[in-house]
Amino acid sequence: MTSGHGIEIETLTPEAFAPYGRVFQPHEIPDFDLPTKSVHRFPWQCDAPLILQLISFKPQPFKVHKIERHFHVTESRMHIGGSPTVIVVSEPAEEVPTPAKLRAFRLDRQGVMFKLGTWHAVDAYPLGNEPGLFLFLSDKETQSELFDKPVAEPKRSIIRTYDENPPEILVD
Repeated sequence: MTSGHGIEIETLTPEAFAPYGRVFQPHEIPDFDLPTKSVHRFPWQCDAPLILQLISFKPQPFKVHKIERHFHVTESRMHIGGSPTVIVVSEPAEEVPTPAKLRAFRLDRQGVMFKLGTWHAVDAYPLGNEPGLFLFLSDKETQSELFDKPVAEPKRSIIRTYDENPPEILVD
């Protein structure tokens, strides 16, 4: 291991993921229980027009190079196909998390919604040879300043790099 710090992959449960956001799964009591369906709503937030994307995370080395946090959107990711995939997160905080504060979760046809300000790896890491396919919910303004018309100092997000010795995700 070159980083000096490895991140163990954890099972995604609502309790384990609670410091970072919510897991998409039915609540104990639905918001609406109708004759033909039960409806479970989530408190998704954004202050700009919604953008819905499909993102295919390609297989890559299990090293976390960039992390980010967003101030105006509860970014959401739903794994919908391909290889099970690992996401890396850290609790919302002003300071950039040290590698020891990062946690990794395996998603396999599951989804999550990050709390405002939750640090998360820019990439996700497929555990197989196929890409991990995600339905990705964000807002147009945040995505625009990061990808469409990148700015040197984003106002809606903070992005940091682990330039030297990036932490590694431990895969058995």
